[in-house]
Amino acid sequence: MNITREDLPGRQVALTIDLDPETINKALDHAYHQMVNQVNIPGYRPGRAPRYMVERYVGLDTLTERAVRNILPQALQEAIADQKLDAMDVGDFEIVSMDPVQVKIIVVQPPKIELGDYSGIRVEKEQTEITSDQLDQVLVELQREGAPWNEPAEPRPIKEGDMVYLDLEGFTNEGPLPEAQRENFPTIVGMARAGVPEVVSKALEGMSLGEEKDIAATLADDYPVEEMRGRDVTYHVTIRSMKEQQLPEMNDEFAKSLGGYETVDALREAVDKDLRQRIEETATSNQVNAIISKIVEGAEVDVPDLLVKEELDGMLKSLEDRLKQQRLTTRQYFSYNGTNENEWRESNRERAKERVIRTLVLQEFARREGIEVDEAEIESEISQMLAGFEGAEKEAAEAVLANKEARTDLEDRLFQRKIVDRMVGIAEGRIEAAKADQTEATEGTDEAATAQEGAGEVTTGESTEDKGEVGDAGDVGDAGDMAEAGGAAEVLGTEGVDLHSPNETGEAEGGGTPSTAPGLGGTESKS
Repeated sequence: MNITREDLPGRQVALTIDLDPETINKALDHAYHQMVNQVNIPGYRPGRAPRYMVERYVGLDTLTERAVRNILPQALQEAIADQKLDAMDVGDFEIVSMDPVQVKIIVVQPPKIELGDYSGIRVEKEQTEITSDQLDQVLVELQREGAPWNEPAEPRPIKEGDMVYLDLEGFTNEGPLPEAQRENFPTIVGMARAGVPEVVSKALEGMSLGEEKDIAATLADDYPVEEMRGRDVTYHVTIRSMKEQQLPEMNDEFAKSLGGYETVDALREAVDKDLRQRIEETATSNQVNAIISKIVEGAEVDVPDLLVKEELDGMLKSLEDRLKQQRLTTRQYFSYNGTNENEWRESNRERAKERVIRTLVLQEFARREGIEVDEAEIESEISQMLAGFEGAEKEAAEAVLANKEARTDLEDRLFQRKIVDRMVGIAEGRIEAAKADQTEATEGTDEAATAQEGAGEVTTGESTEDKGEVGDAGDVGDAGDMAEAGGAAEVLGTEGVDLHSPNETGEAEGGGTPSTAPGLGGTESKS
């Protein structure tokens, strides 16, 4: 059996296999006996037609394809062994020649990961201070939560923080911009992700009921519809109605209404403590992300396209799940953003590849550093968790933690925590990094191929929405999730670090903008 090998990008290898004539003839005879009972040839009883008649009736190509399918598994196994390949997956085969019979098949190899020298990476945690303005901002947001929205007693110009109901249209030189259309749409002036372009939100200040205005802008470089990026656009806005929030007075009664606070001073003290904790956690998360980025920058990773496709599938599934919570479908989302699934996949391909690379690098980091979780550590963690329960609640917690899935999840979290602790220790110079071994380049191992199941399942809970697009699955910031982007916030307990009111994102009852608001992507003010 003669084999020709061609190395392709994306960890793929094309193998062209010349099948031995004797082998293929036996395979053709076997295929004939399989097919002779499946075809009705005039003049012959079922199963009695000679081979040459079956070849003539179904075609030699069809019979040969059946023969190749029968012998290909063994032939491919021998070819892979001959070429010393570690196959992660194989594609479909193609018969490239009938005489002699030659078969071409693509073999996908596992990723190849080679870490650089990360022992010298140094990243210190940013030192942060709490200002009185930050504290006051949180207190104001607490006042806003649940505060009623009412029409102003007297007509007045619109100001920041007002809820405005508006009609919006967008026009370019080519005509209307469908995704900009809004009718009697509620938005909070000056708030991020409020369902209208930032340039429109800013222009609302100073306008009055019934007033109309044209706003010139330029569609940003990250606008969802690629061919529209950089185009001049004019938004036409009409004010339909407006409301303002009537905030409760900041006094002891308000503090008591929040529960657990007897005075305003007690409330301020609690907010100050929580704010310091959150900012500290954010600083830690930023530090970890910076370390991960530096380790990734120094690594060489060759990723199979198959893993990128699987990551894109996962990103799309996450998008679908988030959209369902907003009572939207991916079809509506793509329509709002002027795109389709194929274009979405293509635009998110590099992002998906980066996420896979970060996950693989973290997995290899854990392997080199010898990071493992033993049973004693799991039991110790369970004991600490159960210490906070008593009686029936403790029994219920024990039952939950006895579940295999819960125990596996706990083991993963401990593993992730140890990765973070190790990285931070090395970057702060407190821990000496493990030395690279002689088999530094991880290639063709099950561990590397399944990297997304280990080190990478740490999520942050930060929003993955992309510049106002509803439920965009692709964009992850520096504190993105470790499985998807190499982040660390969830394991650090910093999920949802957000000092803004839910009114800003439309999550507060009676306030904010509707979660079904389609995003416009970015626009830049036209100077």
